[in-house]
Amino acid sequence: FSMERKMKKNIKLTTLAVLVGAFYACSSETTRTYSELGSTNYPQQFYMEYVPCTYGENWSTENFNEKMLPEWQNLLVETNSPLVEAFGITHENDKPEGVEEDGYWQLLWNSKEEAKSGWETWESYDKTEEWAEVNADILVCGSQADTFSFDAYVRRDRDGLGTFDLSSFSSDYQQCSYNEGQGVDELIAVIDKFEDWLVSDENSLDAPYTYVVLAPDYETDELDLFWGNFHQSAELREAGNSNFLSSAPEIQDQFDKVLSCEAPVNYNSGEIPVT
Repeated sequence: FSMERKMKKNIKLTTLAVLVGAFYACSSETTRTYSELGSTNYPQQFYMEYVPCTYGENWSTENFNEKMLPEWQNLLVETNSPLVEAFGITHENDKPEGVEEDGYWQLLWNSKEEAKSGWETWESYDKTEEWAEVNADILVCGSQADTFSFDAYVRRDRDGLGTFDLSSFSSDYQQCSYNEGQGVDELIAVIDKFEDWLVSDENSLDAPYTYVVLAPDYETDELDLFWGNFHQSAELREAGNSNFLSSAPEIQDQFDKVLSCEAPVNYNSGEIPVT
């Protein structure tokens, strides 16, 4: 499984218009979006988007930071963008064969409505196209039509288990589908138990960790959701997975009853400052 392969295949199967249609996670009793679920401890709602990007011939972190980033930050101010946060995501290992994207520009919004408004203003502003053309030798990223959008279930404060160094951290995503007779309510019930474990003494790993459940806001029959994990490093990811499987196998069994997931794909992530 590769996030790029599945996402690109999915987008080719649909018209671009479906990207603005809402995805609803269904159960036998209710129809709700993930961002409406929230929790008492962390009621914040998020809408997350992943813009595919490829390196230009003059790509380097130095060129991006010194030439491309400052003007992007200025453009956010000029367009009064409601963007909350942004991150860069690249492959932890070699780019998989057949994958076009070198990574993603991840966008975090407070709502789908703010994302739509932000994109409309961005793509109608004449300076943004000029910025993209001038920096095409560094990095080329897609438009809203190329972007993969998700209704996000963010249950906890990102730094609740330790403060992340956002300049460089590890992320992994796995594609999942509900098993027969299972749905969002069953998943949330297992997440409740997972949350109890995270703050218990059984979770002996003293290190930052958080997660997100992403429901596609585009038409696809291939998956119901992506589960994303975030650790400070690849080493801590391996330690965290081992810690969970050894101390809470019954919770993993309950997850497996609800979801069938493919192997996670690992990425290096880092914050792209909006100011």
